[in-house]
Amino acid sequence: MKFWSQLGERELDLEVRVQGAHLDVVADGRALAADFVALPAGEVYSLLIDGRVHEVAVEEDGGAIVVTLHGQRHRVLVRHPLEKTLREVRHAGPAKGAETIESPIPGLVVAIKVKPGDVVAAGQAVVVVEAMKMQNELAAERGGTVEAVHVTERQTVEAGAKLVTLGAAP
Repeated sequence: MKFWSQLGERELDLEVRVQGAHLDVVADGRALAADFVALPAGEVYSLLIDGRVHEVAVEEDGGAIVVTLHGQRHRVLVRHPLEKTLREVRHAGPAKGAETIESPIPGLVVAIKVKPGDVVAAGQAVVVVEAMKMQNELAAERGGTVEAVHVTERQTVEAGAKLVTLGAAP
């Protein structure tokens, strides 16, 4: 499966293939192979990478995946690659006074994080859409004031459906 992920300010294109207890990952063209075993402590795995063993804990947190490795927690947003493509297309055009946030994929609206009149910052999450058992947190590209929320929680949406419209920042 192909994904687009964000780890802090860093963005990665990922391709992940799982075959039994073997994992192949290609991250921005760099290949990584690992064998893994699920440990009895919930979502904890023992990974064997290049002859070294690593214990990795994985948990879901508000639409993100939190990976704990060597005592350090890393919050990773995993998104559909179509969302990245749509963002790039939006950035390629001229800046407009209003921004309409649309669903990049068909799915179910599981959370609306804003209401009309709210002021949001660039990068702030406004809606969470679940697709293929993954929650996709959709964020504002630019800051602005919420003019309209076009959906309700638990509503099914198609790709390209209008979710939220933002006006210019106050």
